[in-house]
Amino acid sequence: MKRTINKIIIFLVFTLFFVGKQEALSECFSWNDVVDKYNAYVGAQNNWNDVMACYTEYVTLNDAFVSTTDYQTGHFAAINLEDQSVNKYNLNLSSDAVAKTINHRIYVVNRYGQDNITVFSPTDFSNPLIQFSTGNGSNPQDIVLSNADKAYISLFQEKYMLVVNPNTGEEQTRIDLSSFADSDGFPEPTQMVIVDDVLFVTLQKLDRNTYQPAEKGAILMIDTKNDSTIGSITLSGQNPYDMAYSEFLDKLIISETGSFNDLSDGGVETIDLGTRQPSGFILSEEDLGGNITDFAMKPSSSQGYIIVAEGGISGSPNTFIASFDLVQAVKLKDVLRPNAGFIHAGIATTSEMLLVGDRCIPEEECGYKPGVRIISTLTDEEITTKPINTGLPPLSITVY
Repeated sequence: MKRTINKIIIFLVFTLFFVGKQEALSECFSWNDVVDKYNAYVGAQNNWNDVMACYTEYVTLNDAFVSTTDYQTGHFAAINLEDQSVNKYNLNLSSDAVAKTINHRIYVVNRYGQDNITVFSPTDFSNPLIQFSTGNGSNPQDIVLSNADKAYISLFQEKYMLVVNPNTGEEQTRIDLSSFADSDGFPEPTQMVIVDDVLFVTLQKLDRNTYQPAEKGAILMIDTKNDSTIGSITLSGQNPYDMAYSEFLDKLIISETGSFNDLSDGGVETIDLGTRQPSGFILSEEDLGGNITDFAMKPSSSQGYIIVAEGGISGSPNTFIASFDLVQAVKLKDVLRPNAGFIHAGIATTSEMLLVGDRCIPEEECGYKPGVRIISTLTDEEITTKPINTGLPPLSITVY
């Protein structure tokens, strides 16, 4: 084994200087992931560029981009995860902006009110590479790329999926989603992932008058080779909130909130990509302790972390972070549970860290400024002694 590892190191060091820009692979967060990619290469199951892209992603997840907001103004901050230093930027984002990392670029989805996509290079946050509109009032929710020249954008206020060139913002086509809507004609698409040329999209299917769930949520499937819809999967619950693809499990993972007024109608379920059948709730909201929202998985693991709200819309706003295991189908423990008045927003993982946004305000009641907390995923103990101050309170976090 030692000889194999040394051989990999020699290959990596020698080749790194000769590999051009590659599309980032998912879940390349640890050295074991790099070894797995290398072993697949040896077994002719992938190519050398896959190994190098995995290695590049593994060694560069040392920083975090944090969108921040007081719900009137939006800014962002960049955190060095090694020394916890932070740079705060006053460039205006939407007051409801979420960010994600794709191919070592930061894509900021400026949602309702700004309705655009802003793209940054981590080498220079002082000016965006490009900003382009998704249409006035369209309320973009997420963006994914099928290749360097083609991106899909989900629009909450429209009945179609927008397809653009992410380098220019030029519209390529629109995919009609109206046949997958509930009775009000809007399907409310939000989160997306692409696996093996299939785009999977969560459909919340909300009543436009009350924004309560109108029917069970669904996962829409789109063939990215020809941009045609190929069906949908009905979920066990309503109002799918977050979704991720786990290469380790080869499954989609979905958190389904249901109604925010009901602390017992949601849960976490998976979809097997071989059968495309939902599992049913592996963990319910009652198991986890409240309404569930965003989650993040440990790399190469069946374990993850999820934000749980205790009181619903009309009750206590307190939130906490719980860990869980999808194979064992259990809640593991409460990882971060403040006493009162705490609202978490933004969650992300690296190979050894969990990053959580702490929006506790006002400062005189919390005793500290809002920011990002870092927890070890090896011990579940907090690394930070207080939140890393991000200026405005954090809303979303992505590592790069």
